Amino acid sequence: MADYADDIAVWQECQDVVSASVTFMNEQCLFKGAANALRSEIGDSLQYGKSQTLAQRLIDFVHDAEQQLREGERLPMSTEILESAFGLYKQLERQHSKSGFTSLLACLPALLKPTTPGAVGVAFNRVSAKDVQAWIKKHFGSSVTSRRHSAYAEHKAHLKSATVQPATT
Repeated sequence: MADYADDIAVWQECQDVVSASVTFMNEQCLFKGAANALRSEIGDSLQYGKSQTLAQRLIDFVHDAEQQLREGERLPMSTEILESAFGLYKQLERQHSKSGFTSLLACLPALLKPTTPGAVGVAFNRVSAKDVQAWIKKHFGSSVTSRRHSAYAEHKAHLKSATVQPATT
């Protein structure tokens, strides 16, 4: 029975290392010095070889990854931020469903940083709705929905202009 207790303790300590690492990377992202900060976060009180090896491998991975960064640069190491942004985007899209998915993509960057009434005012004064529409048209072109509406309108116009030929006997 003692063997199982040891296995559970090893597993728990490994889980603690993983949890601390994931939390650290989600909150701090990747930056120069992240490996040393992660080492401090995990601490040096690990009791088991497997958890010590796991911690060292995670720290080495972060160290290797941070070597590719320029000074002052931070990069996310998780998709949580992206998933959260798309969740907010979907919520916005549901509130403005007539606008369509594509035209609302211009709003996505605004979801990625806190905004204040002052910042919104400055942005509205700097960029007009006409500028935004031109940018959307240039970068996104026509959406599937707009092409479907165009095809339907063209079909409807052809039906109106079509003439019915009298039947010949």
